[in-house]
Amino acid sequence: MGSEAIESPGLTWEGVDLPRVKPGDYLAAFVRWQGPEWVRAFQRWSLRLEFSLLTDGTLVSAFYNLGSDRSAKSFGRRSRFYSVWSQANGEPPRKSQIMSLEVFNEQGLLYTVRVSYAIKDEQQADKPDALVYSRVTDVLKIERP
Repeated sequence: MGSEAIESPGLTWEGVDLPRVKPGDYLAAFVRWQGPEWVRAFQRWSLRLEFSLLTDGTLVSAFYNLGSDRSAKSFGRRSRFYSVWSQANGEPPRKSQIMSLEVFNEQGLLYTVRVSYAIKDEQQADKPDALVYSRVTDVLKIERP
């Protein structure tokens, strides 16, 4: 063993960008979804919807809890996901209707979203400032062409 210098492996971030923008209400377009997938840190199913703010194209995400039963995703009539899906669909789902995520992709939908800072971690403790990001906390309105 000599005194050779060891180079760092140069790790590259491959995850989602979670930028920080001023909190407020913005017009946005839907971009894509991720999930639903099981998130171990929160012990629940989660769905991420990504929106592009029309002001400058910044991408911000909304996160939806789809239940903590690992064997099945679930949500109720009063859930945030049910509300946003029903708005995008133009009406609530009918009994036994498959709630396809494709409804968010409908041509011409214009979303009014509320953006806030995500300041708490999975234990509800304050995040260090470097880890704070912006997220969509509510879809206030969806307009059709």
